[in-house]
Amino acid sequence: MFTLLSTSARPALRLRSLLTATALFVLLPTLTGRAPQDAQAQAVSGPTQTLVINYPNSGVLSGKVGSPMYRGLVYVTIVPASADLVRQYGSGPVAATELGPSQRDVRTLPLGTYEVRYAVRNGSELRTFILRDVILRADRGNALVVEVNTDAKTTIVGGDLSAQQMATMIRQLQAQVATLQQQVTALTPK
Repeated sequence: MFTLLSTSARPALRLRSLLTATALFVLLPTLTGRAPQDAQAQAVSGPTQTLVINYPNSGVLSGKVGSPMYRGLVYVTIVPASADLVRQYGSGPVAATELGPSQRDVRTLPLGTYEVRYAVRNGSELRTFILRDVILRADRGNALVVEVNTDAKTTIVGGDLSAQQMATMIRQLQAQVATLQQQVTALTPK
């Protein structure tokens, strides 16, 4: 039943085991999608800063005054908002995590402007709280506390150029509607 290895086969078996272990040590991070810390640090070029997102132990306010504190799972996504970061890293998330009470997420990101999205699950849909214009500067890190609004489908806090453009477009539409109302009044028989 049992086969004894000859003494000449043992060194070859040891060498093969050592090579297999070395290959697994080197390739396992790549196969599992987890890059070594050095590779992650090399992916970010230029100066960086720390962004800390904290989920308090007591939970977070969930909307209306008097509403119970939300203590469920929050999905956090960090997206570049400034044109330079979008050009360099793309418009998709640069970091994502799930947080519960008493947890925090610490990220080291390139300097610039970001949008932080907190999403909570409500049945099959996600309700999202978007915090815009989170600025990472060289002189200090930034710390945020999780915020949610379970009463709204999407809540946006902060603004950017697109919000300003939307306000300008609304004013233009209001002016056009006023002009059309004057034309209709002039055309209607008295």
